[in-house]
Amino acid sequence: MRETWFTHPDPIDTKTADELIASYKSRNIQAKKCLAFDPRLWLVSALLPEFRNEPIPSRQYKNPMWS
Repeated sequence: MRETWFTHPDPIDTKTADELIASYKSRNIQAKKCLAFDPRLWLVSALLPEFRNEPIPSRQYKNPMWS
């Protein structure tokens, strides 16, 4: 399966970046952080799998009355 780097678009503070990286590490996903333009903030990137098709949404929460 092909994997590509996904970078979160908004810079985040150190505490949030560490929590996000810990979350990725708990799911065995390679993640890294690098400094943003503002030295107080970080950009977090993760190596995520790339799928050919979008996932099919669950019909569990779809109200049949609205269809």
